Amino acid sequence: MTQSELLPPDTLTQQLITRRIELVNLLNLKLKAQKNLPEGHLRIEQKKGRRPAQFYHFTNPEDTHGTYIPAANHELARRLAQKDYDHKLIKLLQQQISIMERLIKITENKITSLYTKSCPARQKLINPVTLTDSQYVNSWQNITWQAKAFKDDTPEFFTGKGERVRSKSEVIIADTLARRNIPYRYEFPLTLKDGNIYHPDFLCLNVRTRQEYIWEHFGLMDNPDYADCTVKKLKVFNENKIFLGKNLIITMESSATPLNSRQVENLINEYLK
Repeated sequence: MTQSELLPPDTLTQQLITRRIELVNLLNLKLKAQKNLPEGHLRIEQKKGRRPAQFYHFTNPEDTHGTYIPAANHELARRLAQKDYDHKLIKLLQQQISIMERLIKITENKITSLYTKSCPARQKLINPVTLTDSQYVNSWQNITWQAKAFKDDTPEFFTGKGERVRSKSEVIIADTLARRNIPYRYEFPLTLKDGNIYHPDFLCLNVRTRQEYIWEHFGLMDNPDYADCTVKKLKVFNENKIFLGKNLIITMESSATPLNSRQVENLINEYLK
């Protein structure tokens, strides 16, 4: 999070909307299943030292005992148990859906719109607690750092933006990130817990969530020495709480299986959009 952003963007509302859809679909399914159910409810009795439990079917609320269900009619006990469970579930689903609808109504874009719906003159006088995406991206990218040096014999590869990188595959990654409007920093230095400085291939930003991801490309996986170094690097990542899928994206290739832009696109869609 940048220093000037006091509150990250609202990602909860979309989760609530998705969850509400799931609950509504389940509610409709359970309501349809209420047809052709057996009348009454199930009572289970299991006294100490007696195995197995005994099942009773009662249809009259005043009948606290009910009619014994023999083992041969176990299907009736199962249907009654499911019916009782579903009745309670339906009430709970209806309560949760109602609460979510009210919460969505009062949360969706409300804080952000306090600023974005203000006139430009007023916006210039305000420091919003949540920055607009463009404000955040500008702040995130407006950082300078000491670039990692290239050796004299290093082949030259350049991205569409004219940025020098270290391989054709890094050109693919960088150009795809740029085309998809994903902010990134190339070989931005990070300090590990042992004090060592590490330069990941890319540090990428999910603008919607403000989540940063390290993107590492391992390009010589059919080379045993390189593969061994990769395993050691992943161990260092783990020790520094850099975990695949949480804050780490990995691509790999060998001479027989080169990187392609579709792989990069899929990872962008999964983690950076």
